[in-house]
Amino acid sequence: MGINELWKLVSPSTEGQTLTAFALEGLKGHVQDEGGLSMMTVSVDASAWLYAVCKLQAFRLGHAQSGENPELRTLMYKLVALASAPVHTHFIFDGEDHPPIKRGKHELLHIFGFTWATARGEAEADLAFLSKAGKISAVLMEDSDALLFGAEKVLRLTDNEDGTFIVDAYCAEALSNDPKMPLTTARLLLWAMLRGGDYNPGGLTGCGSQVSCALLAGDLSDSLMQVMTLAAPAQLPSMLGTWRDRLRTVLVDGTLGRKYPTLAASIPADFPSIDTMHLYLNPVTTWSGEASSSLLPKLDPTQPDLTRLTAFCEARLGRMRKKIHKYFRNKLWSAACMRALCQLQTNDGSTLPKPTFNVDKRKDPKGGVPVYCVTLYAPSFVNATNDGIQADDDLSPEESESWVPSHSKVTIPARIMELTSPQDVIDYSDQHATSVGPSSGDPPPDWHPCPSAQYAAVADMLWPEVGDMSSEVRDPELSGGSGLKVCTDEEGWEVIDLTVD
Repeated sequence: MGINELWKLVSPSTEGQTLTAFALEGLKGHVQDEGGLSMMTVSVDASAWLYAVCKLQAFRLGHAQSGENPELRTLMYKLVALASAPVHTHFIFDGEDHPPIKRGKHELLHIFGFTWATARGEAEADLAFLSKAGKISAVLMEDSDALLFGAEKVLRLTDNEDGTFIVDAYCAEALSNDPKMPLTTARLLLWAMLRGGDYNPGGLTGCGSQVSCALLAGDLSDSLMQVMTLAAPAQLPSMLGTWRDRLRTVLVDGTLGRKYPTLAASIPADFPSIDTMHLYLNPVTTWSGEASSSLLPKLDPTQPDLTRLTAFCEARLGRMRKKIHKYFRNKLWSAACMRALCQLQTNDGSTLPKPTFNVDKRKDPKGGVPVYCVTLYAPSFVNATNDGIQADDDLSPEESESWVPSHSKVTIPARIMELTSPQDVIDYSDQHATSVGPSSGDPPPDWHPCPSAQYAAVADMLWPEVGDMSSEVRDPELSGGSGLKVCTDEEGWEVIDLTVD
């Protein structure tokens, strides 16, 4: 829940931006740098996010129509959307009192290359601590507590129609410099005391949002913060009593534009609660007390593990072989290619070779993220998927040896391409300018991109000039020492028999 009505009080620094566009602003480094590109890291209140994703989404779809394990299925779709943006996501679960997480969800996070941890107390406190320490770029959550806990930037996500995420970003620096009313930590604390939150659900009884906003405009918030940060523990009760008397005076002297004698008379003698304010100002984190803040987690992203994800889909989601290949090719290959370009390591610490592709065209959608459309040749993705499929003795020889496309059309953000494959971008730009000319927006129907040297060998195999599409092709480097047979399937795709002789 967070602090009551705080989202109505604050204004986002950026609004309606896609997560990809937001993340590209934080992209640093170059592919030649040690460790590849440095993606923006966002951290998530895992318990709240998983509940929202798996419970509410599955309820909307209807369990009866959602197939096997609808919660895990919905979670996988959302993780694919996160993996498709150039961000690394670190999930933090609440501490000992958090509700048990259904088996399989931690496994999925690891399979997608994300990291996770369990907080000592509340996840929001750890999120804010990592934000202040500079370990993460933003906190992704629905609860507003993180702003009062000290998070530098908080993201609220909404689902886009195309399956991606839309971001509203709230920056603490921008809020504290708001010309209308700077929302400092002191003002956020006073609002929490007046309106209530997780630690004081009722707030100050009878004090509505209009009165609370009027009280924020004065210096009551600053004086309350001075008492909490400067007074010795023994002095706190008396100094808060003085502050409380001043609050009553403001409510009855007409300073707020009208008088509120009933509210002033009803203020309890223990308002505001010292314990509640300490919980907000000094929340328990994993690094509180004896724990050293030097032991902050290492948040290194890794590649999605297609082999393990395939086995997971088959065992837990009841997906069949053909559907797994088709879903991965249509939904996951773009993400896997982008992350391979960024040279993210695999779970075993190795780095995948640069994907083989050919740049087809560039798109610059109005108000969107510029992308390059490429034809990706990824037999390694197909092989990894096949490795995760369990042997089935009941399948016929034709079914067990069925072919799948090893290439697909994918889109990669232009910024990623420019940083990781500058020569491919230059070659495409030169060829496009020569073939199309500066005045044309799209290439003519008979125009074909000039294949790169890396792609040429693959193109010769996938689209041979001869009419016989069942020709044998033997290239030890591309096929791993085995012959590859190319033909056309029922959907019109050129497909490769990956069966090892």
